[in-house]
Amino acid sequence: MKILVLGGTRFFGYHIVRRLLEDGHDLTLFNRGVTADDFGSRVQRIHGDRNDRERFYKLLRNKAFDVVLDMIAFKAEDSDAAVRTFQGNIGHFIHISTGSVYVVTKDFPCPLREEDFNRELLPMPEKADEMWLYGYHKRNCEEVLREAHEKHGFPVTMLRLPIVMGEKDHTLRAYSYFIRIEDRRPIILPDAGMNVFTHIYQGDIVKTVASNVMNRKSFGQAYNLAMAEVMSVRSFVLKSADFLGKKPEIVDVPWQVLEETGLGTSLSPFSTRRPFILSTEKAKRDLDFSSTPVDVWLGKTISWFMEHYKGELPDNYKARAKEIDFVRKFREAVRSLKSN
Repeated sequence: MKILVLGGTRFFGYHIVRRLLEDGHDLTLFNRGVTADDFGSRVQRIHGDRNDRERFYKLLRNKAFDVVLDMIAFKAEDSDAAVRTFQGNIGHFIHISTGSVYVVTKDFPCPLREEDFNRELLPMPEKADEMWLYGYHKRNCEEVLREAHEKHGFPVTMLRLPIVMGEKDHTLRAYSYFIRIEDRRPIILPDAGMNVFTHIYQGDIVKTVASNVMNRKSFGQAYNLAMAEVMSVRSFVLKSADFLGKKPEIVDVPWQVLEETGLGTSLSPFSTRRPFILSTEKAKRDLDFSSTPVDVWLGKTISWFMEHYKGELPDNYKARAKEIDFVRKFREAVRSLKSN
């Protein structure tokens, strides 16, 4: 099949392109051409800025593709431009969405099912943070695509992803924990790292996309994808430490103490103040979705970072000395309270 990938050079987008090439598809990538790739002449390339929507339309409207995979729609206008460009020209449109679409709803349930998208929205906070805005705008993308399907039969499938982990992860969130385990100094966990989650391994997204191109049963539908195991941040750290052959020194600090003393919680990027569990029953039924066991993918991920990653340190690791100093002062304060 002729497949257009919007994005496709970073992290799991890169892995998806590799898999689609292995499956024998004819690939074209649309992106800005900023991130280098090693696909060579195996793919065709169209360079452009997604935000220049008129040029996007002119570049792609008259090209014929069987499938379009959209990795880089972040606002309603992006999805509206995609509908306008590809309506009537393609057989299947796969939109990569996010579990963050649930974060901006009231009465946050657990586990989260696809229909929870329809829960009442929270009012926009006075100072909306990046994650809130991300979830809000990705919801708007989905609403544009769903309306296009309902009114015009636009053949869209929407995949809602939690935090993605695996080889080539440029966000470095998991790596933030790995290098703290490796340096053998104290690891601070907000609220003891007891919040629970279901993240996902990049390979499970890859195989789900690859095996469901032109799956008509999925048209007009949204699906959660996530790992089967429910983990806490604490269990993630301990399991990672086992793979690395280390025994971590974990320091449990209340969230409020970290915030009010100015250190903050970015040092533990998987920490949140509520559970985030995605139900995948619908994806299992319609997409034949299954997840790789955590003991398999976590080992692969750690090995890749330890053996192949040569990039910058995570931003949240650059003040590591400040964390260690905080631990010293925190322990002194606890000892002082105990003695009174």
